[in-house]
Amino acid sequence: MLMEILENLYDIKHKNNHYHERKLLINSKRSLISGVKKSGKTSLIIDYLSNFSQDEILYIDLKDTRVDTKVVARNLKNFLKTKPIKILVIENFDNTFNLPKVEEIILTCRDSIEGFETLTLYPLDFEEFISFDARHSNIEHIFQIYANTGSYPQVILNSSNSVHWSMQEMLHVMISDTTEFEIFKKFSEAQSSKISLFQIYNQLKSTIKISKDSLYKKVKKLENEKMLFLVEKYGSPKSAKKLFLIDFALKNALTFKKEFLKRFENMVFLELMKKGNSIYYSDNIDLYIPKKNYGVLCIPFLPQEMIKLRLQKILLHVKGLGIKKIDIVTVGNEGEFWLKSTKCSIIPFWDWALQD
Repeated sequence: MLMEILENLYDIKHKNNHYHERKLLINSKRSLISGVKKSGKTSLIIDYLSNFSQDEILYIDLKDTRVDTKVVARNLKNFLKTKPIKILVIENFDNTFNLPKVEEIILTCRDSIEGFETLTLYPLDFEEFISFDARHSNIEHIFQIYANTGSYPQVILNSSNSVHWSMQEMLHVMISDTTEFEIFKKFSEAQSSKISLFQIYNQLKSTIKISKDSLYKKVKKLENEKMLFLVEKYGSPKSAKKLFLIDFALKNALTFKKEFLKRFENMVFLELMKKGNSIYYSDNIDLYIPKKNYGVLCIPFLPQEMIKLRLQKILLHVKGLGIKKIDIVTVGNEGEFWLKSTKCSIIPFWDWALQD
């Protein structure tokens, strides 16, 4: 009877009916997939399992209410001896028991584990979104949908419903703590803006009961879960940080403020972040990657001559940072010029996001 749970799990056949390929690939015999809630970790794993015979697989989700973790821990090793299992998947692994010996193990877990290759999965980037949207071929139209729908697979695939309602429902599942949800909502109002936690605390304390220490802890938790990102000013770590959300469209689902420029900058930030860059901002450069001597300005609608004038005014600043290349990301405008020894490319978001 103790092994009945594992028998039932072994009998379940897992498959994705409508899977869209992601850039992240499972290549290691010991893989740990971390990342943002609702980013598609389970779908990625189930798709990978399609490469195996069903009798070679044991898939366990420790958050499944039918599963008793203690029973699994006690019986897993012996159960594996009775079946031809080559690949073991444990979702929401809590590291409270030793893993058995098996040919291949895939885990989802918040913490890194020695001997496992950690893969971080985020919601879709623009290139992945294109593969999700099979209905449209015009790249500018696809961009408009992306800008309004956001990057969560669950929301995109349920786009027949209200996008804002879908996002709100998803967020309430992801952030179940009421105070934490209110904090995230307040932060969303400051999307792509410079903030201080003390400033946020003063705004929140009149509406919810919270201490400074509690706020800082909850913000740190949201950062660790990659729900938000606080980007430092280059060379000035004590200065106000620039805030970005894990999905640029979330602000529209949580507030009535429609600030496209802020949403657009968040969109650009996420493309850079998902490529593993260490990103900063400066007084005159929206996003700055020192290791690449590379800067990005988010200027969706300004014509080329106005962009040139703006850049000429910050020539000394650009030179001081040692920037060799600046991309000015736009919504349609394009061109190229030199600012002394710095190459400046004016490029539409859809071309910029799809370049290597």
